[in-house]
Amino acid sequence: MNSKTEQLVKKLLNETANGDVKWEVRETPRALNQDTEQSVPLFLQTEYKGKYIGVYDLRTKHFYDEHEFYWSESIGFCIVGERDRVVWEANEYFPALLDLFNIAREKAAGLDDILNDLI
Repeated sequence: MNSKTEQLVKKLLNETANGDVKWEVRETPRALNQDTEQSVPLFLQTEYKGKYIGVYDLRTKHFYDEHEFYWSESIGFCIVGERDRVVWEANEYFPALLDLFNIAREKAAGLDDILNDLI
C-alpha cells in the first residue's frame, strides 16, 4: 500500500525525526469524542504547509451485546480546520502511523531535552 496518506505520514515521520516538524499536545477536537463510542486520551497537533494535522490515540468501544463491551486501541490521523473541526480522517492503518504517533509524543513531551540534560 502506498497511498497519499501513507506518503504524507512517512514525510511527517522523517521531518519530525529531523526536528523540522514540531508537535504539541492539544485539546481533542469535539467531533472525535462527542456523541461517539470512542475516546481520545491524547491528541497531538502540528502545522504543516499551512494545514493543521493531528495524530492521536483512539480507543473505541465495541459491544458484545447491550451490556457487555470491550475497548480496542488504534492510532488516528486527521486534518483539522477552522474552529477545531475535523475536516478529514484517515481510515487506514499502516506501521508508519504508529511510528509517527510515538515520535510525535516523544517530541511533544520533550523527552530528547530531558535525556540530553542527564548525559
